[in-house]
Formats: sequence, structure tokens, C-alpha cells
Amino acid sequence: MHTQTIFELSQEAERLLQLALQNLNALKVAPLALQNEQNSALANPVATVHPLKFSPRGIELQKDMLQNERRKITQHEMVLAIVGTMKAGKSTTINAIVGTEVLPNRNRPMTALPTLIRHTPGQREPVLHFPYVQPIESLMGELQEKLLITSREALARKLEVDRDMEALIARIANGKGFERHYLGAQPIFHCLKSLNDLVRLCRVLDVAFPFKAYAAIEHVPVIEVEFVHLAGLKNGHGQLTLLDTPGPNEAGQPHLQKMLKEQLAQASAVLAVMDYTQLKSISDEEVREAVLGVSKSVPLYALVNKFDQKDRNGDDAAQVKAMIAGTLMKDSIAPENVFPVSSMWGYLANRARYELATHGRLPDPEEQRWVQDFAEAALGRRWRSADLADIEHLRHAADLLWEDSMFESPIETILHTAHANASLYTLRAACHKLLDYAEGAERYLSFRCQGLQVANDSLQENIRQLEQDIQLLLQTQQSVSAVIQQQVSEALAGIGDFVQRFETQIHSDLKTYFREGRLGAEKLHPLYLHTLTRNVDFSPGSDKLMGEDEATARTLLHKVRASSESILFAAQQTLSGELGALLSNLEASLSYTLQSALKPIEQRVSDGLKVAGFRAQISLPAFQASQLNFNTHSAFTNVIENQEVAMSAMQPQNGMRGVLARWLNGVDWGWEDYAATHSRYVIDLEKLQQKLHDHVSTFLGQINQAITAQVDISVTAGMATFFADFASVLDAIHSNLRQSLSAKQQNDSVLFSLQSKLEQSVRTARYIHEDTRLLRDDIQTLFSAEQ
Repeated sequence: MHTQTIFELSQEAERLLQLALQNLNALKVAPLALQNEQNSALANPVATVHPLKFSPRGIELQKDMLQNERRKITQHEMVLAIVGTMKAGKSTTINAIVGTEVLPNRNRPMTALPTLIRHTPGQREPVLHFPYVQPIESLMGELQEKLLITSREALARKLEVDRDMEALIARIANGKGFERHYLGAQPIFHCLKSLNDLVRLCRVLDVAFPFKAYAAIEHVPVIEVEFVHLAGLKNGHGQLTLLDTPGPNEAGQPHLQKMLKEQLAQASAVLAVMDYTQLKSISDEEVREAVLGVSKSVPLYALVNKFDQKDRNGDDAAQVKAMIAGTLMKDSIAPENVFPVSSMWGYLANRARYELATHGRLPDPEEQRWVQDFAEAALGRRWRSADLADIEHLRHAADLLWEDSMFESPIETILHTAHANASLYTLRAACHKLLDYAEGAERYLSFRCQGLQVANDSLQENIRQLEQDIQLLLQTQQSVSAVIQQQVSEALAGIGDFVQRFETQIHSDLKTYFREGRLGAEKLHPLYLHTLTRNVDFSPGSDKLMGEDEATARTLLHKVRASSESILFAAQQTLSGELGALLSNLEASLSYTLQSALKPIEQRVSDGLKVAGFRAQISLPAFQASQLNFNTHSAFTNVIENQEVAMSAMQPQNGMRGVLARWLNGVDWGWEDYAATHSRYVIDLEKLQQKLHDHVSTFLGQINQAITAQVDISVTAGMATFFADFASVLDAIHSNLRQSLSAKQQNDSVLFSLQSKLEQSVRTARYIHEDTRLLRDDIQTLFSAEQ
């Protein structure tokens, strides 16, 4: 319906991209128009390693980005980048999205190189294309020479040499390289595993892996396969491709973080895979930081994997959505774009449904182990081989497992929408990147034009003052770091004191309850208001509770547990709110300290800082209520003691004498004493109370340690990032001023030529900016019409 409109918008986007590339090339041939990285590095050793945006290296990076956008528009390809750690189940999630196993699962990082997975209708069996294999072949030649002078024993001491690694070493020794095409799941797995093992081997042999050769997205391996969820759907506008990105800093490979940032910059949309069981871990935090660094114009989604591991005390789906959208992702993602799922269940259910629909049965579980995983998940742990013969039951079980995986919602929201509107997503992403380029170019070029109008003396004075500011920044960093560390220490000491006082209060409430045998109304948690209708759980002053049978004892124990947990739940709510407020106050205090310390520098170079969008802030990990979970299960385990109590009793005498005595109605006649035992079930309240006290003390101690560790890590990282960013802004301003001064020292003809080129480039950047804004509005209108 909108095919012609999309075609026209694509042509306009290609025209503007081409114009932007021409503008960058025009700057590149005018050295005096560029930023000089040598000058900036000498002036500011703190500056980050990232190139200045309009230095020769920076221009090349911008050109690569724009050329990549032009390629995607030409091919009508939307790239959905998937980012996450190995432990979050990224490969399993991709397999679940595709509907079949295209990526191997191993208990180590498996994405050394980015990999594209492209939806190709009709391609039932996956095929991997690896056309740009030359850098790998050169690497293997270098490794072959290294292996000749490295003993196997020395290699085994540094590297785990498993069967896969043995096979790779043999291939290198025999000079057998990688193929350019692999057909079928197993050959693809072998290729990808070998690539990852190659990275491990390089690290041990101290050989550089050619990561830079695969920075361009068109050079990475490509898997073409029909996505099961898209099979049979009518072709949408464009082509959908997943990009499997390397996890940040996995397995001690920090270079992956830089590669991840570069790959995310080339994506049309981003899907973050997080681990429900590790949402506040350092590894997941690195993923969140990488995703938050992506332009706000790029659509962002999150899958919270392993939601099947939620227990009764864990956060539910609504709580997870709110926590990730609001706290962890700083409101950069909408709650409706967060999806708690079980990727493993989704993958297994899909795989089973596909096999049943295609072949009418499941494969032999001994040959394909995933069938065993499916049977255990869908049929239960007591499944038998005979159960796999009931095809209708298997279909029903697979459908239920798919429903339990909660994968239907993200498939509909993300995959189907992206497939139907791939071209529009691609156009929108290119449009926003064009706007970023045009705004940056316009600011930089206008600054340079103004610099040519300023007198030499004034330029030199500005440069001298800025160099003093850079030196002052170095001094300020040392002094303000000490002040901030002091603030953190004082705040953490205050938090520790607060936790200790709160612990004392909890102990006091528990002692009161165990002394009086009942809860005061103010201690009742809302969860128990309707269930705790009794007045007294046990008699005041009791040290033991006894039941004649185990069921009675368990009923008594349930009352005690419910009341104890009511005390702890009420404490949990209060403690969570107080700790959250304390950490928020600390975050505000640290940010104020930074702003105050750097205010003199900021005022002098405010224009440059404002242009860079710079602001002083340290972000602390917000305290989550889910961190507080007084799970008392262990305290109430093995509490009921079965005791055998000795007792004396009377029994009738045997024989004629006993009969005669009872017949004569004697009180004790015909009866005799005997020893007997009687079972009773006892709950020792003193021991139980002590177990609860120990549980509370241990738990709150762990919470205090966790807060201390998180704050320390966040402040250290935040300080480093803050000063690096501030230094980078000063660095860019310094480079611009230096280049303006160099230009002013040229003869009049050179100066006039530079002025003309800069003014022309500014006009072109403004023209691109204006037309791109109009293009963006047209694309958004079409998006609205497609909804």
C-alpha cells in the first residue's frame, strides 16, 4: 500500500546521506579545517582514547557509519542488535526468536565476532556465509609459526585444551583454513566454536586477533535461515536481520566493549537480554551501560530471561517491568517494551512444534539431547520414552510450554512489527543518525568560522586560559576525589549505623512477640490482616509448644511463622524506603560536590560544555526492594522435634486369677503396672527465636556489605567517566582554538580559501539538517499510518 511512498523516502534518504559523505570528504582535503589530535593529546593527557569527531580518524568513523546506513537503505535491511552476557542466555534467546538452533550453546562466551542472522524465506536449513575470511587465514599462518616454537605442555598450563581446541590446533598445524560457506546447523556450530577458540588461542600465544578487520558490518559472518515465527507471513517492507553482538568484557576480553559500542551504533533497533536472577550484577550493569549509550532515537527493547526461575518471593512481571524501565534503565525504555520470558522454554517449545509439524514426531532423544530437555520441561521429570509416542499429547504440551515461556508477546511486538516495517525502521534509524551528523557538523563548523574572525592575540589568550583550565582539572580531580571518598565513607557509616539500629528494633519486636505470644495490631502486615484473625498464637511466657500429632504441631508452627514473617515484612518495607532515600541523598550530594568543584572551569568554557551536552553527575545503584527478602524458610526447617515420652499404665492380668479378681470388682484386683512410651511433637520456642535472630543478623550484614560494594564500584567508575568526559570536551575546544590560530597564521589567500570552504560546509550541513527534519516527520507520519 505504501510501497511507492517508502521508495521515494528511501531515495531522499540516500540523497542526503550522499551529500553528507561529500561534505565530510570536502573537509578531509582541507587539513586546516580539521581537528588536530596531536595538539590535543599533548595538551590533555587525561583525554579519552576516542578520536575527536572532526579529526581525520573521527571523519573516517563518521563516513563508515553513514555508508553503513546507505547500504542498509539500499538493501532495505533493518538490523536488530541483540546484546547480553553469556550467562543471560543470549544464544538461547536468539535461537528462540529464530525458532530453531542456529547458534551453539557452550558454557563460555560464544560471540568473539559479531554474527548476522538474516530472515530468508524458504531457507529451511541454515547456511553460513563467511566471504571475508582472508584476515583469519593470515592469522592462522601466524599461529602456525607460534605453535612450532611452543611446547604442548606450556600451552596446556595456560589453556584448557578440550576436544574442540585439539581439533583447531590440528587444523592450524595442517594449514587447513576456514570455508567460505557452511550448510547445516552442525557445520555452522563447528565454524563459530572454532572462531571463538581461535580468540582464546590468540590470547594465550600473545597474537593479535584481527578484530578491526571485522568492524564493518558487511565483513562479519552471515547466517541465512527462515525464521519459524515469520514463515508463511506475507513479505513486509524490507528485510529483517538480527545482529548477535559480543558481550561486554566477557572472559577477560575488554576489546569486546569497544566492538560492542561500534556495532550498536550501526543498529536500527536494540534488544537487551538480561538475566532475571542477576539483574543487579556487574555484568548486567555493563550491558545496561552499553545500551544506554545508544542514541535515544534508536528503539530499545529488553527481554528478561530466566523468568521461569522466579519463586514465590521474587518480583512478578509488573514489578520487573517497572524496575528495569524506571530504575535500572533510567527511563530510557518504556515498561511495555520490557518482556519477562523463559528463552529456554520458548526455544524448546518452538523446536518441538516445528519437528512435530514437519516430521510428525520428535527425534530420538539419545541422538538429539534437546528432546530430553523438552520432555522434562513439558512433561515433567518423570517422563518416559513411551510418552513421546503420544503425538497429540506432545503437541498440547508444546503449546502449553510456549504459553508458559511468555515469548508470544515479544514475538508479536518486536519480531512481527519489525518484519512488517523493516524499511521504515531502517529509514528512521538513518534519519536520526543524519540529524546527529548534521547538528554536530553545524556546531563545529560554525565555531571554526567564528574562530577565523577573532584576533590572534585573543585566540592565544583563550588557548592559554584553556590550558590552565586543563591543568586545573588535573589538580581538581585529585582534590575532589578525596572529598567524595570522604562523603562516601561518612554516608556508608551512616547507613551501617541505621541498619544496626533497625536490626536492634527487629530483634526487640521478635522478643516481644515470643514473650507475649501475640502480635500488636501495628505489627500486622497487610498481607496477613485477613488471615491473622486469632488473638493469641500461644500462652505468654511459653518456652515450648506441643502437639499430640505432627499435623497439630505443624498448625502451631504455621501460626508462629506467619506472625514472625509479618514482623519481618513490615520491617522490610520500612527499611527499603529508608535505604533508598539515603542512597538518593548521597547521589545528589556527590553530584553537587562535582558541580561546585568544577564551576570555575565550567563558567569560563560554558558555551563549549553546553554544546557537548555536558553535566556533572555520578549515578549510584538505586536500592531495590527486591534486594530485601527475609526468606525465613531455613529458620523454620527441622523445628518440630518428635519426642518419645515414658509413661506408666495399667493392664489386665492374665489367667484365671485376673478374671476372678475383676469379677469380684476389686479396684486394683486383676490389674498390673507396665511401662509405655507416647509420641509427642515439640517446638522449642527459645531455639526457634534464636534461629530467627541469627537469620536477621546474617541477612542484614550481607545487605550492608552489598550496598558498600555497589556504591564503591559505582563511584569509582562514575568518577573516572565524569573526568574523562569533561577532559574530552576541553580537549575538543582546545583543538578547535589551536587550529583556528594555525589558520590565522597563514597568508591571506589560504585564509580566504579556508573561510570559503568552511562557510560552504556550514551551509551544506544546515541544508542537510533542515531536509532531514522534514524527512523524519514524513517517516513518522507513515509509521503512524502503519500502526
